[in-house]
Amino acid sequence: MATLERTELGDVTVVKLKGSLTMEGLEEVELRFQELTRRPGSHTLIDLTEVEMVTTPALSMFLAAASAAKQSGGRIIFTESRPPVRDILKRLRLHAVLQTIAGYEEALAEARRK
Repeated sequence: MATLERTELGDVTVVKLKGSLTMEGLEEVELRFQELTRRPGSHTLIDLTEVEMVTTPALSMFLAAASAAKQSGGRIIFTESRPPVRDILKRLRLHAVLQTIAGYEEALAEARRK
């Protein structure tokens, strides 16, 4: 099971994902995630600190959101995640594509930067 919480902090939308982003979990949050991350020019912080597992479809969702944000003049920043999610991101070298910053406050400050 996965959940998604949205918080507006000034001009930054914080999307906190929790649980396992497997096929079943992803079904519960994917449409809302896409809605929140594909707004033109938006600055979004994706909080992965409580995500327990990701699968290929979740990683594809992250990559598509980052690409859409870049094309529309927005930004998506990801918080550093915990193992095993962090290990998967590093093994696949997705840190080179997804801007990931250790620490929630540091990631929020970067998301606020114009």
